Amino acid sequence: MKYTEEQILAKAKKVMKDVKGKFYSEDCIEGALYQKADKIISGKNKNKIMPTWSVSIKAIFNNIDILTISDETGEPLFYMNFNTLIFDIEKDEKGYFRVGLPRD
Repeated sequence: MKYTEEQILAKAKKVMKDVKGKFYSEDCIEGALYQKADKIISGKNKNKIMPTWSVSIKAIFNNIDILTISDETGEPLFYMNFNTLIFDIEKDEKGYFRVGLPRD
């Protein structure tokens, strides 16, 4: 394990602030779970087995979204909302964003 839960939660807060913009609040992040060998389901690393962190994000109507962060790089891999839509997360000069969605 390269990162601690505290480091991952700090990264998740940064990612969510960038992704959600004005709809973000720090209390939306509930916790993180480390997985030593997780099969990646989306993005550049699809089908690879790698160590990850799954961060629980409160969504509307008491649902939970999941932000998956690589334990190897400390960077987000993808975001899956409660109804199983998956968005890859990338970073540019403005910060993190969900691929395929308009930015605020």
